[in-house]
Amino acid sequence: MKTALITGGAKGIGLAISQELINDGWNVVITGRDATAISSAVAGLTSGPGKAVGKVMDVRDRASVDAVFTEMRTEFDSLDSLINCAGVIIRDESESLSEQDWNTVIDTDLSGVFKCSQAAYADLVKSPGATIVNVGSIAGSVGIAGRAGYTAAKAGLEGLTRTLGLEWADRDIRVNAVAPGWTRTEMVAGGIKDGRLSEAALTARIPQQRLAEPSEIAKVVKFLMSADSSYITGQTIVVDGGITINGNT
Repeated sequence: MKTALITGGAKGIGLAISQELINDGWNVVITGRDATAISSAVAGLTSGPGKAVGKVMDVRDRASVDAVFTEMRTEFDSLDSLINCAGVIIRDESESLSEQDWNTVIDTDLSGVFKCSQAAYADLVKSPGATIVNVGSIAGSVGIAGRAGYTAAKAGLEGLTRTLGLEWADRDIRVNAVAPGWTRTEMVAGGIKDGRLSEAALTARIPQQRLAEPSEIAKVVKFLMSADSSYITGQTIVVDGGITINGNT
């Protein structure tokens, strides 16, 4: 049975990925900083052929990352896929964005991906057909006001995906990314509830006229982990309902 480690796997898109993989017979290691959320996620996953375990891990902290990968090796025979889904967003205008807030986003959304990919390498290189899938955002290719750290991190993530895909292709490790558009996650739902976002205004800009469901993103991630995508590496697959091709945005 194959094993995947999912950062940020307790909520939103990460949780949807966890459920998809459990249903498909994978073991999943769900990681995040919130122990309560991790325990709830593991308990709430619909039972399937695979096994789910939760681990508290801060992707910004090398010691925390290394400790979790060490623990994982005592519980599972292999690591076959890494899904980098942990992420934060801090909203502020660029002229007032603090260095601390900038660093928090970059350290989580970009440097954390690099740390986890490095930590996973020794295991993935021993697994035939191993994969890394990075969860980015359309923010990596478009400008979004008030999101300087987030857009910079997601643009960097696409570059990192290309470089790791190139470097590790001859070692049978494929590295790809998905770039979701507006998705019905807790983060987006919270913005709609408190008035920072308008669902009507968002959907008016999306050609398919709706938000994505987390399960729709999860299915693309699963495709990039599968043998059906065996000749794809270093790519970012946009899953956005057409918003980035809409000239009226």
